[in-house]
Amino acid sequence: MGVLVDYFATGSEQVARQALTGGPAGAKLPYVDCKGWVDELEVLVAEISGRDLSEFGDSETVVDDGEVAGVERIAPETVAALAGVDDARLRAYAEAELLEEWETGRITALRDLAREARRLRVRPKVQFR
Repeated sequence: MGVLVDYFATGSEQVARQALTGGPAGAKLPYVDCKGWVDELEVLVAEISGRDLSEFGDSETVVDDGEVAGVERIAPETVAALAGVDDARLRAYAEAELLEEWETGRITALRDLAREARRLRVRPKVQFR
């Protein structure tokens, strides 16, 4: 079984804990559903941005249910690199990787979520199960 993830933005640890049980949609948070699609954001961001994976810090656990689910805060370097990807770079990556339109749309949504998180001065989080 794979890891199921949603990326979302909130500055509140309490809301992040609520997202653990009801998901980010249930907590009315901006989010991108990446279930079954991407579970290692840092690798994707390194590929898209052309940066080395070693430039990114580690995510940090915000809450863990002690079994299989949890919420992690994405490293600020990862967020900054993703937010900095412009449309031309994103299109070039999509073309080079032969991505389908829905995949390009998801990457764009992740990039936009990173930009919104920076605007709000919060770090996006990932919910995993």
